[in-house]
Amino acid sequence: MQSDLHEEQKVTSLCGNHVARLVPSSDGPKLMINLEEYALNETCWDVEMFQGRSNSILIFYWKGEVKLSVKMPPMPQIEAFMTRLYQILTSKLRTVQPI
Repeated sequence: MQSDLHEEQKVTSLCGNHVARLVPSSDGPKLMINLEEYALNETCWDVEMFQGRSNSILIFYWKGEVKLSVKMPPMPQIEAFMTRLYQILTSKLRTVQPI
């Protein structure tokens, strides 16, 4: 999966000062929220993603705790980020098994 994420993909929410990035690493893709890093190859995450006509909502949980909850307007870079995050997470669902 690392080869599918060639460069850092970044989105900045317009709701607060949160910055979210998808970052490649030797351990697989990671989601960085502000300065915190979350390995997407681990099974500690849950995500709720909603895409509507006027807004998108992303809620990211780590070990049951909300780490990011943002409402974002429709913008091409936000839609690309949400699509890429969805692709990474759904591919991990097929390959990562709970311990």
